[in-house]
Amino acid sequence: MNKVLIISYYFPPMGMGGVQRTLKFAKYLTRYNWQPVVLTINPRKYYAIDEHLLEEALSNGIIIERTGKKELNVSKIVTRVPKERFRKIRSIISQFFFIPDSKIFWKNKALRKIDEIWEKYDGFDLVYATAPPYTDFLIGQEVKRKYKIPLVTDYRDAWVDSPVLNFYPTPLHKRANIKRERKVVKDANIILTTNRRVKEFIIRRYENIKYNDIKIFPHGYDSEDFELALTKKLPLTNKMRITYSGSFYTRNPKFYFDAIKVLLDKHPEIRNKIEFLFLGIITKEHLNYAKHLNILDVLNQPGYVNHHECIKYIMASDILFLLVSRGENEDAAMPGKLGEYIGSRKNIIACIPEGVTKKLLQDYNAIKFIPDENPESIAEAIYDYFVLFEMNAMPAANEELIRQYDRKTMTAELAKELNYLLDIE
Repeated sequence: MNKVLIISYYFPPMGMGGVQRTLKFAKYLTRYNWQPVVLTINPRKYYAIDEHLLEEALSNGIIIERTGKKELNVSKIVTRVPKERFRKIRSIISQFFFIPDSKIFWKNKALRKIDEIWEKYDGFDLVYATAPPYTDFLIGQEVKRKYKIPLVTDYRDAWVDSPVLNFYPTPLHKRANIKRERKVVKDANIILTTNRRVKEFIIRRYENIKYNDIKIFPHGYDSEDFELALTKKLPLTNKMRITYSGSFYTRNPKFYFDAIKVLLDKHPEIRNKIEFLFLGIITKEHLNYAKHLNILDVLNQPGYVNHHECIKYIMASDILFLLVSRGENEDAAMPGKLGEYIGSRKNIIACIPEGVTKKLLQDYNAIKFIPDENPESIAEAIYDYFVLFEMNAMPAANEELIRQYDRKTMTAELAKELNYLLDIE
């Protein structure tokens, strides 16, 4: 069996969207003659913990190696979410002092651990690094140079060209990141991105990168998650349920709350017939704003739930709400939850700009696009759906498009790319 060393700072039991893509690729690679060994951290504190995802990883044959001497103690990891303004200040300070990111101190620990486990697993056939954090790429680059094995880099988000995630306090900081990214893309044997726009950023910025060196693997969904959810009791309601899944990290939900307020002011008769579900962490500031608008009674806030519970809630919803952060290069943004929204086959209200996400969803059929963060337009779209819901006439999603984003299919293609690197038929 071929062995792939996966460098992934974020991995279960850490939860939220950043772990899904890596976990699912690793899960299905085991079915294509690839044994994944994931190098990750032993998390001390994190906002969201998902023991079910950890169990899924282990039960599917994924080997996990962690830096740090202490044993993993999931019960002591969860910590409170900081206030948004404190998070932003901390992020700005971090990016001023640490290049490429605050996880740079993990690099030497990770490399020492790799030296330790290299003999344990009789080496690896290739190294796969996923980012952010971009420190993962630097670790993968060092492994390639030292052990002379191919390097695959997976861009879950753009690096230099993602101002939403990366704040450069001076031109010197940006040049330092460009220098590091240039070396990484030069050393990578295959570069994976979630969309064509990020691919274009890399080709445009760095010379000698061939078009076929970069492969597009969008965010997908695991059909087994949905099959399992349908065997369980779903948290149904007799109201029309609109669900937002995920955190509001880098996103501000106030315009969405304003839209709910506009809807209820215009159509007070539907107040007891509609529910807005939030699966994820909502800060106290956002809840206070909802209270100010007098809409708390129509909000359902289970908080952060494990991935399997999240899928059950999604399957028990009528509409899913999608938003993309606005700003420079917003057309390249592709949320990790997109694949699962598609796999749910639910109707979607997509408050997104022109770009790769809208293009991907264009033929989904069961969708309403809102081009800007306009509360009145969102409220109108919700009410239009409510009328269809009452008539039992909700549009059906495009099955042909949905099948393209099954992670099983994607991982089969990924396995082929990895085999090509090793000259395996």
